[in-house]
Amino acid sequence: MKAVCCIPLLLAVLAMGPAIDRSRVAQAGIVDGDAGQRILQLVNEARSQPRRCGWKRHGAAPPLVFSATLQSVALAHARDMASRGELDHAGHDGSTPALRVTRAGYRWRFTGENIASGQPTAETVVAGWLKSPRHCANIMDPDFTELGAGHAVEPRAAGRIFWVQVFASPQP
Repeated sequence: MKAVCCIPLLLAVLAMGPAIDRSRVAQAGIVDGDAGQRILQLVNEARSQPRRCGWKRHGAAPPLVFSATLQSVALAHARDMASRGELDHAGHDGSTPALRVTRAGYRWRFTGENIASGQPTAETVVAGWLKSPRHCANIMDPDFTELGAGHAVEPRAAGRIFWVQVFASPQP
């Protein structure tokens, strides 16, 4: 089994965006399910063409399929990070991305996670992930077949948006 996540330095770069006011979230029309579906659409558009992620070239990859289970894992982790105001692959209980997917009852062969914070829209967060070699590699990884994604807003007045996408392939 392969579990993949990205290195903290790259996450810190993606987290440098400004805090986002809740009114901007509403103006952008972000709704939990809509954001997850939009991320899936953008990721599949990216996977449809060969791409360079840092120094590594990736061929086009098959489209990912939406997973309600993975979306619930992504949303739960986004809410966890937002409640703590902390961008981290580890959950408040020390859980890893792979453990959270397993706890949700998903029997995986491969799994991975991309996280970010501060970006106001699905378009800007996916663009940021595609500029980061490790995040881009997750997006382009042909071993992944399913995706769930979501976001949560930090509960402070000018809270940041925390984004999570969870990739996986089920066991045969």
